[in-house]
Amino acid sequence: MTRRMVHAACPHDCPDTCAIRVTVEDGVALKVQGDPDHPPTDGVLCTKVARYIERVYHPERLLRPLRRVGPKGSGRFEPVG
Repeated sequence: MTRRMVHAACPHDCPDTCAIRVTVEDGVALKVQGDPDHPPTDGVLCTKVARYIERVYHPERLLRPLRRVGPKGSGRFEPVG
């Protein structure tokens, strides 16, 4: 197992352009944290980015586009080719 720290930038288009540090092991992100060396945010992340790993690896995350096939609100969808 290889664990390393990756320096990255937040994917959101906010004025702070946050710098982040991601702990990665064998290609899987384990932890996302703010970079304390980034003066505008001083290592603090917004709630959206702080929970990034939870959303990316959530079992119900959509992995392909879907199209509604039933009436609105019915919850019926099919994959888009």
